[in-house]
Amino acid sequence: MSHLFHHTRLIATAIIAFLSFPVCAQLTVYPDRFSITEGETILLTVEVDQRTASRPDFSPLTQDFHFLGSKQMTVSSYANGENQNTTRWKILLRPRRAGDLHIPALQMNNEASQPQLISVAGTSGAAALVSHDDYLESSVDSNEVYQNSQLLYSTRLFHLNDLPPMSTLSEPVIPNIQIIPLGETQHYSRQMKGQTYQVTEQSYALFPEKAGQLTIPSAHFSAGPGTTELNTDPILIDVFPQVAQQKRGYWLPTSKLILEDLTSGAKNTLTLGDTQIRTYKISAEGLLAKQLPAITPLRNELAQISVDDVSLEQKITPSGISSSRTETVRIKPTERGEVTLPEISIPWWNVNQDSSATASLPQLVLNVQPVSATTKPAVVAPIQATEAAVTPVSATGADKEQTAQLLIWLLAAIAMISSLGWLYSYASQRRKQFDIGEPDQPTISPLQPLQPQSNSIRPSNRDKLNKIMQEEQQAFRLAIEACYNDQPLEARLLILDWARLFWPHNRFEDSLDLSDLKKSKTLELLLIDMESYISGSESGQWSGDLLAKALEHIRS
Repeated sequence: MSHLFHHTRLIATAIIAFLSFPVCAQLTVYPDRFSITEGETILLTVEVDQRTASRPDFSPLTQDFHFLGSKQMTVSSYANGENQNTTRWKILLRPRRAGDLHIPALQMNNEASQPQLISVAGTSGAAALVSHDDYLESSVDSNEVYQNSQLLYSTRLFHLNDLPPMSTLSEPVIPNIQIIPLGETQHYSRQMKGQTYQVTEQSYALFPEKAGQLTIPSAHFSAGPGTTELNTDPILIDVFPQVAQQKRGYWLPTSKLILEDLTSGAKNTLTLGDTQIRTYKISAEGLLAKQLPAITPLRNELAQISVDDVSLEQKITPSGISSSRTETVRIKPTERGEVTLPEISIPWWNVNQDSSATASLPQLVLNVQPVSATTKPAVVAPIQATEAAVTPVSATGADKEQTAQLLIWLLAAIAMISSLGWLYSYASQRRKQFDIGEPDQPTISPLQPLQPQSNSIRPSNRDKLNKIMQEEQQAFRLAIEACYNDQPLEARLLILDWARLFWPHNRFEDSLDLSDLKKSKTLELLLIDMESYISGSESGQWSGDLLAKALEHIRS
């Protein structure tokens, strides 16, 4: 019996160990072609069917091939109710010699890919299609650049004869770099060394995502199988990290940034209940459209501000990328009197002067008038005119009596409106006293959220606190939804709206002020991660579920 129990326990242990063993990722390798000529390049694709921060060991490839560069990307898809992630590497290789060369099995964790055979033909006996006077060059506009700023890179082929159809000019493949071709390949002529050269030029805008030393690999040109390949030397670039600025959350390294108010014909005098539409635009040279920040603060104690439309535009120009962000906002004052919209200020880094700069729009003061008492008579006036047209005019005693009654009613209406105005002014003064902390207001710590205390707050003030709490709950729900929907820009704006309601005695200029308040390193890292996706320093899809859980923990 014990012998049977011993075997059963061994089998159960083996089953548990098998079920708990992690699922290995499948590693796949395939080249873009299996037969090339010596001097040509091949593009090798390596895939693993999961999201991973590590990468396979590529060193075995250097035995038979020159490793010219690699680029990593993550591809996500949703099918059959499940998220599917694939991590992919694109590797550019050039054979070291002719013959049958092997792409060896690559290793990653406990998985290995299948080896591949590449047939490389020699160049002996082949006619050279490239003249000895032809040459290839590459250049950049600067050997020093800031992180996430634009670097212009160009390759130019100078040739005396027309290029054959099989000719190829390599494209740059660099890890941790966003590369954007600046239009189509340009063709023109240039007089050099007493000869007329035809020039084939292709330019790119490069945006380094990490600081440190960047190596732009050699450019290659091949006129076809069996021809001599032209190469350039690699280019070394120093990528400086972003500079600390007074206002965090912004890193805009550019040569020019303009902030504009495109609103035309708008009056600064409104009637309470009216809505004003304004349009703001931020434009920059050498920045991607996704790097441009939100313009309009959506929080104001005296007005409701909402964004009706946001449009991003990105153009390719001879000097690189030019982008803009246009916001159309709706402003509805909620109080009469002077409503002040604060100055809009966006700091940026001038790469030409290597110094900090600020683009700003002055504060906007709206004069909000109360609803005029003459609005109702304006509606009623046509009816009175109609009645007058039907009833004959006569200076009888009845008409005089009717006129006297009308005057009495008008005087009564004026007295009632004056009373309502006095009551409104009195309520406003009481509200201001409550806001600045009169003796009848409970003492609240700046680090604590606003909570009602039934024993010390009058019913009118308790209603106001309940309204604020309802607004805070709604703002928190919208912020959490934006996090779970993986929308970093919307999440930042909504989190700030919620924080200003939850901690009404604290000032929040950017999302990191929240981590300073709570002294939470975890929250700070999650907010920095969100800001990095907003600024464009991180690519791919942002996952906001961890930030949502952290905020739920803070509020609970």
